[in-house]
Amino acid sequence: MLNIYEVGPRDGLQNSRFDVTTAEKATLIESLHKAGLTNMEITSFVHPKWVPKMADAAEVFAATKHLGDLDVLIPNQRGFDRAKEVGAKNFNIFFSPSNEFNIRNLGRKLDEIHSNLTIMLEDVDRANVRAYVSSAFGCPFEGKPKEHQLKDTIAKASDLAETVVLCDTIGACHPTQMLQTLQLTKGLDSEIALHLHHNKETRVDMFSNVGAALYWGVEIFDSSIGGLGGCPFIPDSGSNLSTNQLINWAHNHGHETGIEIEALYSATEWVRKKSNICVI
Repeated sequence: MLNIYEVGPRDGLQNSRFDVTTAEKATLIESLHKAGLTNMEITSFVHPKWVPKMADAAEVFAATKHLGDLDVLIPNQRGFDRAKEVGAKNFNIFFSPSNEFNIRNLGRKLDEIHSNLTIMLEDVDRANVRAYVSSAFGCPFEGKPKEHQLKDTIAKASDLAETVVLCDTIGACHPTQMLQTLQLTKGLDSEIALHLHHNKETRVDMFSNVGAALYWGVEIFDSSIGGLGGCPFIPDSGSNLSTNQLINWAHNHGHETGIEIEALYSATEWVRKKSNICVI
């Protein structure tokens, strides 16, 4: 079974070149949910100064609350407090083995971030936390992380979260590196998920990495409807793995997803019309 975690409403729209209203976001989320993508990150409680597209986080959460306890990204204590105020229960956090990445994105080094998150999430069950290990396979500021740094960062993520997500933020990973990195997660008390990005320069074959990860035992893959997205603070971060292409690839290779591609028609059409891109 290949389990898809949809990140389009947050990671897909946070850096979009087109404007999206709160009502449109809610409609997109409902459409994705109806298609069977019930595991989903819908918004980010980041300061609007840094990510203006997420300024309506509270309104988006309120408009989709009837769908259940969907996930939200929280970068810091203020974001956590805002999310709790509107009733959020599932929290996504992120940090990187690269301190340059951490300073540029979170204003602190890894040890301080981990210490703050440990205190902040003290009363939150690990089952309600998802931790992204950003730039796990390569960082635009510091290059490929050293093995001991990456292993320590993954362990810190596992301390806080039941699901640890290894992120190829700049689309630099290849299958051999994928398998080597996954070896570092052995023995952890966390599920491992993957979050892959496309990069026009490296031309990494994301589906070779998906295949390698499935072979190793990973079952959870992040993707974005129409491949929308990319980190606004990372040069050349590239687009996300496309939900549509991931479903087609999985079904063509004999993996069940529980989702029929036809059910995504309305969401796919919305992405095509808003972004003027061809959605396969």
